[in-house]
Amino acid sequence: MFTDLDFDQLYHHEALVHTATALNGRRQTNLASLGLGAPRTQEGIAVFAELATRSIDVNRLRRLALRIQALKLVLDGGDFLDCFRYLLQAGQDEREAYKSTQRIFRGGDVRGGIAFTKDSAYLKGLIETHVLLNVAIRDNQPQVIARLFAGRLTQSDVLTLGPYFDSGFLQAPRYVPPWASDTRRLAATLAYSAFMMSVDLAAITLDRFVAAAQRSDAECSS
Repeated sequence: MFTDLDFDQLYHHEALVHTATALNGRRQTNLASLGLGAPRTQEGIAVFAELATRSIDVNRLRRLALRIQALKLVLDGGDFLDCFRYLLQAGQDEREAYKSTQRIFRGGDVRGGIAFTKDSAYLKGLIETHVLLNVAIRDNQPQVIARLFAGRLTQSDVLTLGPYFDSGFLQAPRYVPPWASDTRRLAATLAYSAFMMSVDLAAITLDRFVAAAQRSDAECSS
């Protein structure tokens, strides 16, 4: 059974990113190979799409983070049971822990040391995509954002192939998700997130809001 969040995540992640970039790549009359492959950038854009559309939830983020930690355990020599127990201790139930462990060992060795490392691409790609989008907007280069969807491109590809897009040798993408096509809203979201990164949340408690309100009331009455 799929939940409403599962549906939204699959729609924005698989359909509007992975499928769209494949279709856009195949439409490249001069370089149809852009419809092939699955670079790390793909997963970064797809997870960012979940965030931008508010279709991701904290459980999915936590699941991705736990898989990466478990992946390190396996690459350091942990076996299937070590990985399974680690995920149980981290709070996953038996079914989810088994499914995560099964995924990590896909094509690997249940004795440890060899694993399926794709999960590391999700968060690393997410961070790289977030930074690229921020820099593109800061430098007034909105075309970089759209070109991410012109095919199965890495971030380096998008920048290196810039002259070929400019000349028309490569075509602009036909399918771009709404969150990426309206750079005004995207810029606002990224600007606010950049500002919030400067706030030291560790220094703030909920009681501080009550104290601030009391000080404000006292100042108004004096």
